[in-house]
Amino acid sequence: MTMGSPHAEDSTRILTRHWERTDDFAPRSGTAARTGWVVRTWGPSRCADALVTALLTEGAEVTLVREDASTGGGARGEHHVLFLDEAVPLTGLDLADEGSWAWAHAAVRLCRHVASLPGARLWIVTRTGLNGPARGAVTRPEQDFVWALGRCHAAESPESWGGLVDVSIDDPRVAGRALADYLLSGSPEDEVLLADDGPSVARLRASLLPPAASGHGVSMDRLHLVSGGALGLSFEIERWLAGRGAKRLLILGRTPLDDDRKRNLRRLESMGCAVDHEVLDVGDPRSVRRLTARLRGEAVGGVFHLASHPHATSATPEQTRLLIGAKAGGALLLGELAEELGAEAMVLFSSAAATLGSPGQTGYAAANAVLDGVARRLHGGRVRAVSIAWGPVGDVGFGATREGADLHEVWERLGLGRLTVGQVLSAVDMALSQDEPNLSVVTWEGSTPGTPPWFRQRPVLEALSAVEPVGLSLEHLAELADEQRVQYIVQVVGKHLANMLNRAPDDIDPDRPLLRLGIDSLIALELLFVIDREFAVRLELREVLVDLDATLRTTAGKLDERVRVAR
Repeated sequence: MTMGSPHAEDSTRILTRHWERTDDFAPRSGTAARTGWVVRTWGPSRCADALVTALLTEGAEVTLVREDASTGGGARGEHHVLFLDEAVPLTGLDLADEGSWAWAHAAVRLCRHVASLPGARLWIVTRTGLNGPARGAVTRPEQDFVWALGRCHAAESPESWGGLVDVSIDDPRVAGRALADYLLSGSPEDEVLLADDGPSVARLRASLLPPAASGHGVSMDRLHLVSGGALGLSFEIERWLAGRGAKRLLILGRTPLDDDRKRNLRRLESMGCAVDHEVLDVGDPRSVRRLTARLRGEAVGGVFHLASHPHATSATPEQTRLLIGAKAGGALLLGELAEELGAEAMVLFSSAAATLGSPGQTGYAAANAVLDGVARRLHGGRVRAVSIAWGPVGDVGFGATREGADLHEVWERLGLGRLTVGQVLSAVDMALSQDEPNLSVVTWEGSTPGTPPWFRQRPVLEALSAVEPVGLSLEHLAELADEQRVQYIVQVVGKHLANMLNRAPDDIDPDRPLLRLGIDSLIALELLFVIDREFAVRLELREVLVDLDATLRTTAGKLDERVRVAR
């Protein structure tokens, strides 16, 4: 018996990344000599060495830093390039050692460091072996972590962002020269694949949810594994499987059964499904390997990975560490389990924050992106794998919490709606019938969503960018005398800020620090969108949240200066 497909709602959109061939990048004359370069590597990198040689040949000043052997501090230069292309792939028990993810934490720190340097920019170079039509023998699905990290950096700190490059060129000297040509070209492309047959650039395309093809689901008489416990969206997937005739479920979760979880298990059993629940951390290699050994000989249908961690969107180093274990480490380990047990399919639940970038959600987005790499590694093998990066999901799980609802309201005001559980289940059904390892599923009305500012600045997202007016208040601002301009900006921005804080405009003190007005990262994010729409000025998230003394009036003064410079 296989899964069927309920009717999909018309507002559901499927986003897929495509690689398009482009002309060779041509360096601009004199570009290298006008700035200093810091080439940073995690471990030895022959491509990095070749890049240094190519930049020196062009007359650049270059500093080479081994990130795994130093703190990276003190190196001077405006342009920073981080190489992870020869980092040792993560396999097996390496995941039990927190040091195996040290490169990821170093990349997070470097992003923050570069964002704090005036005029600095950052590029990140990987060799995943997973991008483009020609794939390498060595694969590093974990390196998708830094691709989502870069996308979030582009959203938070666009002025300090350079790009992401995946290298698929065998000769390191050729790779270094091709990379130098790209870096010195001034190209706005920031998701690039360098291959032996030439460069390609990424484009995200949207389409309506297609119907699920019959006969391509998973067999209901096999055992199905679901990580993430017996609550929230995990339970909705379990109930969906049981409703389609699944005979046996093994539910994996870190939390022991309480009354709510026990009640949900009874509901599944009442549907004719035999259910086992096991307290297990899917990010623990030894536990997952013991489970794999115990299940040998079982006929496994689907492996569904939904495990995450409470407070998953927090951006602290500790929360990033926990997310890496539960989400990223769990994906790598369950991917190995699915292969060893000969599972029919694997479905990994990722986040659209990893695909689109999202200010303030760096660790969450980066950990989720590893799921995309795992699905691409499995693609074409015996396990039919797909990673689905979900837009905001209402009704259940994080979307049913206060924090989730607040975040989703911000996205909703931008035009990106909340997915229903029904839309999620329809999309899972469709994804199991397609031959595409990475999909993003979002919902919006019309041909394009409302456009966050960074969509317009990144070529990979240009097809999703609605043509919306910006600078709505600039015409009136230009008519005002110099002494009136700042007060006018205070009034315009203050009115929007009052609405966000559910206050009257007169209650907003323009001389009180913004943080003391109750602005958190979500409100700061929305405030940046408002400023861009009204005055066509891109502020960075840190300019609102990091400056403890910033007030509405000082921010208005900064905006006025930026507007004058732009004119």
